[in-house]
Amino acid sequence: MGRGPALWTDDTIQLVKTRFIAVAVPTWVCRATGPEGDFLRAAGIDNRWVTSSGYMNCVSASGKFLGGRASTQVLDEFAKLPDTERRPGAIEVRDLQASQMAIPSPPIGGLVLKVHARFLHRNDKGELRHAKTTDFSLMRDKPEIQQRWQLFLQPNTEYMWLTKTEWKSLIPPRPVIGEKMTVVPAVAERMARFHLTPQRATTSEGHIIHKRSIKIAQLSLVVEEVSPQRLTMQLLGFIHWGSEYDAAKAITPDGPLDQGFETPLYGRLEFDRRKQTFTRFDIVAPGHIWGRWGDANRKSMYVERAGRTPFGFAFELASGNSPSNRIPPGGNGNYVTESTDYFSRTE
Repeated sequence: MGRGPALWTDDTIQLVKTRFIAVAVPTWVCRATGPEGDFLRAAGIDNRWVTSSGYMNCVSASGKFLGGRASTQVLDEFAKLPDTERRPGAIEVRDLQASQMAIPSPPIGGLVLKVHARFLHRNDKGELRHAKTTDFSLMRDKPEIQQRWQLFLQPNTEYMWLTKTEWKSLIPPRPVIGEKMTVVPAVAERMARFHLTPQRATTSEGHIIHKRSIKIAQLSLVVEEVSPQRLTMQLLGFIHWGSEYDAAKAITPDGPLDQGFETPLYGRLEFDRRKQTFTRFDIVAPGHIWGRWGDANRKSMYVERAGRTPFGFAFELASGNSPSNRIPPGGNGNYVTESTDYFSRTE
């Protein structure tokens, strides 16, 4: 198997696009019960690592392993299969029932928001900019560490789900300009616990925020424009979870202050009243984080900074129905379960 930058040449990418169907499979799905896990185990994928650096598996629709990377040799192996396995429609792939799916799908009739997260920094004038490796004292004098963490500081993307009942609750039945309404608490709490969490957004090692850790989670809407065709609303809110900020304790590394995060929220929502659908759902959260930024072993990570430092989020409507727009929140199907209470009650 090849690996490294040389693997992803223009020729290889074009070959994958034209002759293969590319699929990304979470490792835990290989162990799941049901048709998906059964297929992956039968193909032997559960015994092989699949990585972005080049490790992959090529299998036929019937589940036969053909090779370790997309190549003409794999196509030759496919050509050797009997016609009963190669001709179009030869292998019937049945739709799965909801109970059989290891990876959940967005709620029927619901809304999907794309969530962007990124480290920020303030310059000497107090102006915000994208953070650089030299902004972090724990790696400032370590060029080799800076090189490894450079890509880590790039923006990260995941998805937030709203049920049909939840997004419908955002629409006032008889809107009047200037009218103000409170967003159901479940939506604000979901943002605070699952999505406005810098550590999970960048490392996937932070825990889901417990309800008792939420100090404030409030969202409200103000009607700005009403016409037979369109409804425009301004969103305002504030989120604070974790510790209270204490400058004397917000030191690094391994400081005594537990992690905390707070942010105002500003947004603009536009709703097509005739089509009964949102056309815009933009929210920004220019927040600040402080305290311990420990890894799974509670050791300080290189991105831990002393004081109260900026970290930003942005939400937008996920348009279309591409596979990436159906990725579960947190990039993990286990994120949306009854045990995590992702879809808490909206009363």
